[in-house]
Amino acid sequence: MKKIPPNMRPNDIRKAMLDANIKQAAIARELGVSSETVYSVIEGRASHRVREYIAKKIGIDITQIWPDPYLLGGPRKAGRPFCHSLRKKP
Repeated sequence: MKKIPPNMRPNDIRKAMLDANIKQAAIARELGVSSETVYSVIEGRASHRVREYIAKKIGIDITQIWPDPYLLGGPRKAGRPFCHSLRKKP
């Protein structure tokens, strides 16, 4: 089985953001989310859209920052799986 490197630590992500002169509040404003959401993503909670934006802004590939979800088949899909009993009959 392929060994996945660990995710970047939150402080390393913040340092990369400081080096790129990017603030958490600016990311929150640009994405229309709260500062707490950006903080939570940096701390390890999942939000593909916010992760993707942070990676783009700091210029590091998303699979280097958060390899766990992206090297194991991609991010989880939002929502519940489709229930077969609710499927419309043709």
